Amino acid sequence: MPDWVCEIVSPGHERKDTLQLFLLLQRHRVPFYWLIWPEDRVLIAHRIEGDSYRVIATVSGQSRARIPPFDGIELDLSYILGA
Repeated sequence: MPDWVCEIVSPGHERKDTLQLFLLLQRHRVPFYWLIWPEDRVLIAHRIEGDSYRVIATVSGQSRARIPPFDGIELDLSYILGA
C-alpha cells in the first residue's frame, strides 16, 4: 500500500474521486490522501487519524506551501495547481 495518494478530481467523476476512492484508501489506512480540483485550483490534504481521515490543509490562491507528507520542502503550488 502506498504512503501517499494524490487524486486529480475529474469533471463528471466527482463521486468516484471524492467518495469511493476516499473510503477505499481510508479503509486501507493510506497515511496521506490529497485531492486536487484543477479547475478551481484547490488542494485538500488529508491524514489518517485512527480509523478516519482528517483535513490537514486546504490550499487555494497560495503560490507556495509546506504540506505533509512533503512538509520538509516548500511546494510550488502555482505549478501543481496550474495557476
